[in-house]
Amino acid sequence: MTDAGLSPRVQRFLTTHIESIEKLEVLLLLRARTDRAWTASAVALELRITEASAARRMAELKTGGLLLQDGVGEDAFRFSPDRSDDVQATAELASAYAARRVSVISFIFSRPMDRVRGFADAFVFKKDKDGDGHG
Repeated sequence: MTDAGLSPRVQRFLTTHIESIEKLEVLLLLRARTDRAWTASAVALELRITEASAARRMAELKTGGLLLQDGVGEDAFRFSPDRSDDVQATAELASAYAARRVSVISFIFSRPMDRVRGFADAFVFKKDKDGDGHG
């Protein structure tokens, strides 16, 4: 796969966390505006997407360890990655997206998502997988 001018760190971050432009836009918005807690309705208004979609993307980013639920309201979030490497990767991604937007978009859409998801799903532990609730 061509690197599209993106650093290995940015490529790993995109592969791990970002499967859509919408999710990328939500992440970069919250990263750029850390001065406030964001609700789904505020993100939806800012990015001109549906509130349901904004809520879904924010929940995914929280699960991925990139957003922290704000104490002010349970549906408000702030950019606050769990890992310092993700802070650096997000900074590099923001720079790359500003300078080479088409390269970032092309990278996201060029990934074989079914294989990536299948691989990731192999590591998800399912509750009572074989038991049908009996046991």
